[in-house]
Amino acid sequence: MSLVHWLFLLASGGVLALGVYLYALYPFLVLPTPWGPWPLYLVLPALYLLGFLLGGAYALVLWARAWARARALRRDLEALHREVQALRQRQIEEIPRIPDRPEEG
Repeated sequence: MSLVHWLFLLASGGVLALGVYLYALYPFLVLPTPWGPWPLYLVLPALYLLGFLLGGAYALVLWARAWARARALRRDLEALHREVQALRQRQIEEIPRIPDRPEEG
């Protein structure tokens, strides 16, 4: 996980450095949009942030599905445990008698 954190830090730093570089050397680069021209030095970090947020939402959905699946499996396991307990209460286990030994108690 430490490697992942460092890679994320380097990628974020690279995107930030690219934004600063574009702002310093090419502030006139713009993307035409229906809402007017957007400067490229703001668009690239904004797209990176959008991707990061979508990745976080995806991870959150995966976690929620795994949690729901674990909850369902736990519920099934508890049902099986209750069923085994009910069978044990219905059928009294007999202690086998060894023919060579006298009965105890």
